This record gives sequence, C-alpha cells and structure tokens, in this order.
Amino acid sequence: MYATGLLLLFLLELAVLAVGGWWGWALDAGTPVRVAAAVAVPLLLAALWGVFGSPKARVPLPAAGKHAFQAAWFAAGGGMLALLGRPLAGVALVVSWALTVALLRRAGRPA
Repeated sequence: MYATGLLLLFLLELAVLAVGGWWGWALDAGTPVRVAAAVAVPLLLAALWGVFGSPKARVPLPAAGKHAFQAAWFAAGGGMLALLGRPLAGVALVVSWALTVALLRRAGRPA
C-alpha cells in the first residue's frame, strides 16, 4: 500500500510539471515566448521540488515546512489548471495529493 501511495504521489508531481508546461504554452504571447515558458516553467518547478520538496531535498526543511512547501507546490499546479479553464481538475489535483498524503500518514509512514 505504501509503495502504491508513493507511486501516486510521484505521478501527481509529474502532473504538476506537465501542467506547468501546458500553462507556459497557453500564455498569450508570441511563439518564442510560449516555447520558452513551456520549457522554463516545468524546469523551474522541478528545480524547486528538488531543492525543497523531494525526499532527498538539498535544503532540508522541518516536517511542517516541507509539508507547507509541498502544499503550496500542488496548489500552484491546481491554480495553473484553473487559469487554463480547468478549475475542477485543479481541485481534483490538490485533493488527490492531500488524500494520498493523509492516507500515507495514517498508515504510519510520512510522505
């Protein structure tokens, strides 16, 4: 069960990266800016995750800080979906993350 929860979290993390690329591509700008944003936004999100959110983060945060960062990161993904005209998908992303983390913690293993 724990491995399944971790897999789901990983897939949700990838979803946020994909949403970042989609959001960058959807900007109301010229093609070069859209291409740059479609590449830069997921790279920035991945860098932030690697520094603060991942299990092997370069900047170790206390548990509450790490959870707050992860919540903000997934909320940003949900917000980008809302800006893309998919608010229900944004809510579903954030709720899926929150439920997965809650179930993993209830099982006695932090996510």
